[in-house]
Amino acid sequence: MKVYVSVKQAGKRKEYITKKELFLRDIPSTLRELITEIVRINVAEYNGKTAEPLIIQYLSPADIENQLKTGKVGFGERRNPNQADVKKAVETAILAFEDGIFRVFIGENEAPSLDEPLALKEGDVLTFIRFTMLAGRMW
Repeated sequence: MKVYVSVKQAGKRKEYITKKELFLRDIPSTLRELITEIVRINVAEYNGKTAEPLIIQYLSPADIENQLKTGKVGFGERRNPNQADVKKAVETAILAFEDGIFRVFIGENEAPSLDEPLALKEGDVLTFIRFTMLAGRMW
């Protein structure tokens, strides 16, 4: 199943990721399954990146332009040689949702609960809104 994902941060107008195409193996029936599948895909992508430094690093102007749209320009290399643990990453993502760190919208409708049934269709746009924790003191 093909869906599109966009990631936003509360208080910012610019999206970090704008409609990135994502292929899901199965149709998730709950938000918990959807988050688990997306985390699994991202961990596999992260673990697939090389931890070895490249001999010659360069970016074409098109690469730079594409990465500017997401807000980070880099060579895509990993500095940490350790592999990410899927189970731990899923637990962290579920806890973050339960703690209100981010919200998920399917189209214009918010997915309020982890275990309520989802009506996800081919081509739906999933929007993840990340909330920023305030730090410091009031003047």
